[in-house]
Amino acid sequence: MLMDMFYEQLPSTWRKRRLHFHDFMLNVHSRLQKLKGVTDPLEMLAEELSKEAVILCVDEFMVTDVADALILNRLFGHLWSKGIVLVSTSNRAPDQLYERGLQRDLFLPFIASLKERCVVHKVGSPTDYRKLNAVEKGLYFVGEGASEMLKEKFRVVTNGEFTAPATVEVVMGRRLKVPISANGCAYFQFYELCEMPLGAADYFGLFNHFHTLFLEGVPVFGSHNRVAAYRFVTLIDVLYENKARFVCSAEAPPKELLERIVTIADAPKRTSSRSARNDDADLLVDNELGFAKERTISRLIEMQTKEYIDDHAASRLDDDSPVATGTDS
Repeated sequence: MLMDMFYEQLPSTWRKRRLHFHDFMLNVHSRLQKLKGVTDPLEMLAEELSKEAVILCVDEFMVTDVADALILNRLFGHLWSKGIVLVSTSNRAPDQLYERGLQRDLFLPFIASLKERCVVHKVGSPTDYRKLNAVEKGLYFVGEGASEMLKEKFRVVTNGEFTAPATVEVVMGRRLKVPISANGCAYFQFYELCEMPLGAADYFGLFNHFHTLFLEGVPVFGSHNRVAAYRFVTLIDVLYENKARFVCSAEAPPKELLERIVTIADAPKRTSSRSARNDDADLLVDNELGFAKERTISRLIEMQTKEYIDDHAASRLDDDSPVATGTDS
């Protein structure tokens, strides 16, 4: 919210750009592909970016990939030398970025320069304002018959239109198959989006073409499905960034879906607690997921509110992007 308010108050004549971190890095990788053969592609990329924006707003800075970690230090070194101003939000303080990541020692110079170049403000509140709005019914189905209710909701939302598979193009020439689509809505089984080798590029590509996602069979997360949990968190981030509508069936309410995910600091409290349950054998101790957990739960709840659905409808009125339809040849 603060990022959006800040960005909207900047004069329209200023060169400015706002991106989610996932989208920013996808853009970086895509451009680097086109700059192959250049002596210093990162310097050339920084030159291009500096011509597009003087103020770069990057939302939800969260480094989990070694390739991103290795790129960031040199890229931002060039960007700062060209006068770029970075404004960013993150769940992690600079010293905690890419914590315990592969080859993290190569990432430490970026943290040092980030602290030198930027002023760090800790923003926190005991109140989760997303949870204050009333939750609408019929968007998040739990319990017996949840899958059947989800399918019926899909038929209602798509006005009984003919459904067909579709294929959408994503970043760097990749293509994503959509098993069921109709009237701007895409329907997936959970495993098709979160247990396959997909990532932010695929999800951004999906919501460039569809405004609503129906997702069947979201499980409770634990150590047995850690990679799927990462993909689900990324999926929710991209959904939220695109103001897309989310309808799903799940094994449990939002808070219980990620209840077994804890940070390293919280793990001892959980395992020593008298209230620890037998299912804590499936406890997932992961700092990145642990820090992202509350945001994900909060967004899952907010995406069920009337306010969010109204914003989604308003964004649809302003959106002229095409919708993918038809069968894949």
